[in-house]
Amino acid sequence: MKAVLVCFSVLFTGIFAAAPSLDPPTGRIVGGTDAARGQLPYQVSIQYCLNSNNCQHSCGGAIIGSLWILSAAHCITQAPALGSYKILAGILNLNDTNLERQEIRVSYVLIHPDYQGGINPHDLAIYRLTQPLSFSNQVEPINLPEADEIYEGVGRVSGWGSLVGTETPVMPTTLQYIDTPVISTETCKTALDSLLGGQPHPLDLASNLCTGPLTGGISTCNGDSGGPVADAQGQKLVGITSWWVTPCGTVGAPSIHIKIAHYVRWIQSSINV
Repeated sequence: MKAVLVCFSVLFTGIFAAAPSLDPPTGRIVGGTDAARGQLPYQVSIQYCLNSNNCQHSCGGAIIGSLWILSAAHCITQAPALGSYKILAGILNLNDTNLERQEIRVSYVLIHPDYQGGINPHDLAIYRLTQPLSFSNQVEPINLPEADEIYEGVGRVSGWGSLVGTETPVMPTTLQYIDTPVISTETCKTALDSLLGGQPHPLDLASNLCTGPLTGGISTCNGDSGGPVADAQGQKLVGITSWWVTPCGTVGAPSIHIKIAHYVRWIQSSINV
């Protein structure tokens, strides 16, 4: 077996191979809990569409304005250019038909200019919608942090990613979330160095945010890419899910996210044009 780092939308995967002993997957947040309706009103499903009748969940995203969604850049760069995108908001189940469900097409996507593709720093993208969302108790934006703000404590990670880290993903019916500790990037680096036998990895101490626990059984997984990491109160966006070690939930393995506080100036300048 060998350790593998993965950033994975439901559709496509980019893999960074490394050293010692973990089975790669194919691609409930592992250890997660069903969310209640209206509990995570900032969460959206980003759907990749080959045509108007053929769309499927690709990644998660976070509402940061009536026209703006924040997600991971690899959700775009790993998908064929021939498709288009839409978002689903106000849902718990991807097949929800409740009155709060909003389905809106994506007009264009801004990828961070320093992102180099695959599992790398700056894995961040802003989606501009074709029409504004209507806010309600089930569809709301989440606040951005202050620029360069340091966040410590619990991160609320959410998504429709696989419930297990096995080769065959088990996708949830209901949106999952987990409250999990934010760990220092130094602790995160030490854990990755140990798992990967000292082989190089793309963790960036300045721009990444890591969540644990390192005890195993809890992790982001296939399909969680681009999803939000909120503060403990669900009021502030502190991260966007980027990559993880497989199998999901491996003992000693952190989940790695984009640290939003590092990118607030770019985000604000991009959506205020």
